Amino acid sequence: MDNKSLIIIAVITIVVAVVAIAIYYYKKRNLTKLFEQIYVSARQIPKQKKKSFLLLMFMETMSASLKKSKTTPNMNKLNNPKYLEIQLVKMSKILKDSSDIKNVKNKKTKQSLRLLNDYLKWEDTNRNIAS
Repeated sequence: MDNKSLIIIAVITIVVAVVAIAIYYYKKRNLTKLFEQIYVSARQIPKQKKKSFLLLMFMETMSASLKKSKTTPNMNKLNNPKYLEIQLVKMSKILKDSSDIKNVKNKKTKQSLRLLNDYLKWEDTNRNIAS
């Protein structure tokens, strides 16, 4: 290999590394923004329903991201107290049944549970930093 091809390979490697780092920081920033919004919303929820509510919010976020839209058709349904209560019961059953994320079959549910675990870790670290 001559010097030109080595330089081209080095430049391509550097560009790929810079793009990967940029994508990482972009995703991290968006995830932090999502967690901050959910943190504000979760303050209004009673403690016994908090995890179910968080899982519901992450499920709605996942369904909106799959459809590439800001709102989901279910957003109007979330204003209905009966529908919301049914969904919270459903989310609590998912939380009880899914002690291990590997056993969950539904991809959207698995991603939502992962987001919930990441959010709880994020919340703990932010609480420790604030105090």
